Amino acid sequence: MNMVRAIYGARFKIMSNKLSGVWDHSLLKVVVVWLMAAGIIAALFYVPYESFLFLKTMGHFGIVIIDRMIYLLFMGLFIMLIFSNCIICYSTAYKAGETTFFFTMPIDHADLFFVKFLDSIFLSSWMFLSFLIPILSAYGVVRDLEWTFYASMFIFFVPFAVIAGAIGCLITMFAVRFIPMRLYRMSGILTAVIFIVGCAWLFLSGRAAAQSENEAVFMLTNIIPHFGFTQFAFGPNYWISEGIFKVISASYQKSAFWLLLLISNALFLGLVVYKFSRTIYYPGWVRSSFAGSKKKYGDREGLVEKLLRSSGFIKPAMQGLIMKDIKLFWRDPLQWSQFTIFFGLLAIYFANIRNLGYQDVVPFWKNIISFLNLAATLLTLASLSVRFVFPQLSLEGKRFWILGLAPIQVRELLMQKFWLNSIASICVSLPLIMISNYMLDVSSQMMSLSLLVVILMCFSLTALCIGLGAIFPNFKEDNPARIVSGFGGTLALVLCLLYIVVNVAAMALPFHLFITQRISEVFFERLVVWTGIFVFALSAATVSLSIYLGNRALKRMEW
Repeated sequence: MNMVRAIYGARFKIMSNKLSGVWDHSLLKVVVVWLMAAGIIAALFYVPYESFLFLKTMGHFGIVIIDRMIYLLFMGLFIMLIFSNCIICYSTAYKAGETTFFFTMPIDHADLFFVKFLDSIFLSSWMFLSFLIPILSAYGVVRDLEWTFYASMFIFFVPFAVIAGAIGCLITMFAVRFIPMRLYRMSGILTAVIFIVGCAWLFLSGRAAAQSENEAVFMLTNIIPHFGFTQFAFGPNYWISEGIFKVISASYQKSAFWLLLLISNALFLGLVVYKFSRTIYYPGWVRSSFAGSKKKYGDREGLVEKLLRSSGFIKPAMQGLIMKDIKLFWRDPLQWSQFTIFFGLLAIYFANIRNLGYQDVVPFWKNIISFLNLAATLLTLASLSVRFVFPQLSLEGKRFWILGLAPIQVRELLMQKFWLNSIASICVSLPLIMISNYMLDVSSQMMSLSLLVVILMCFSLTALCIGLGAIFPNFKEDNPARIVSGFGGTLALVLCLLYIVVNVAAMALPFHLFITQRISEVFFERLVVWTGIFVFALSAATVSLSIYLGNRALKRMEW
């Protein structure tokens, strides 16, 4: 463990230097980023606060619903943490350049994986924790809870995150070591087929939802029955929820039981990770890094290559760059697995909307649900854009000077990545919104405007990430998670979230005013047109400014 302490000692010094270098940026830039971050945290507090406050007006029944939502929150968080640790562990423990350097040093393989294990837990947990704090704080304010509740959030979250991290790292370690490399592509196709079949099954075999004009009766008959799966007694989400609720009820001895249960399982799984890493980590790393493929590649072109060759408006140099990006994405299961998981879960939820009976609620709630679905899709798209699109230029690494000397202009390079990622985002996001609106049976105005917003925001979010990735490149880092966690990635995430809030709020305003009968139908139709013009103008300005600033930043670089 001496080498572990030495590694973290060096990382602590690096982090201290980076934090001290924050003030090398202009004061205005730092203040703007922190103000935007504070605004997002305030929004994350306000929305759950209003929701919990509304449910509280239902009396004891509303409190029961709120408590059941906490179980659901921690279950979703636990699943997301497992997925996140799988992805980050693969990138940090197997694909990071520093891993090769560490294997040349006299360090035990188990100790090295222990370092990567802690890295994975930290990198996957800090963002979820930053979102969890304002949501649970809103719950605490509505329930008028004492300070012990807020302290228990952090105390219980640590072993909870360790359990999820250990499960994710074990899955990654065994998958890399024992699953044949040629099955990775097949697993992606198989996962997509499973999601499609799951959506069809939910749509065709769902139960009939009970119709009701009363919110309390609707939740009792259609929502609460679906919360039963969150009460699984052997799930860590149940342990952390029960422990926090025992703190709320001042049953500290029972709360200590659930805390010790979390800690004991976290220590046990951590020991399991350490023991297995001693025998299978290094063989898995060798296999993933140096294993050759037995597949023989001929001169035959694939379907995508044929389509590119047949298009007369794409330059040969651009065709090569497009094929490079597509092949790198397809050959890396770390990337397409995230798209499949996150958007697949959204697709299953949208396909299950009618089984929940959301299309039979009063127009007020149908309007809210439709905009929440739109926001969920756009937020998922924003997070994945920041995760994948922002670091694309930085991942070119020290070879980026080759692109600078190639017979292509810098703007053409940016536009190639912009169009490729925008079209891919539209192909994934647009069907989800169409499914959601179709299941909710929304109006034609809502359908048209939401499709327009999704298309425009796919272009805007991609342009934001491309432009900021060119302004804040990091050619010395080969780990996308660390590139995104820097100043530029944080700024990109903040701006994307702020952009989504502005556009969704602008779009929701006319529909809310019309449903609450505050404006006439004629004025509503005019307001919808003006909203579309506003979203289009804002998107055009965002795309133009982002590409312009990114192009200017790259031109000023020395090759």
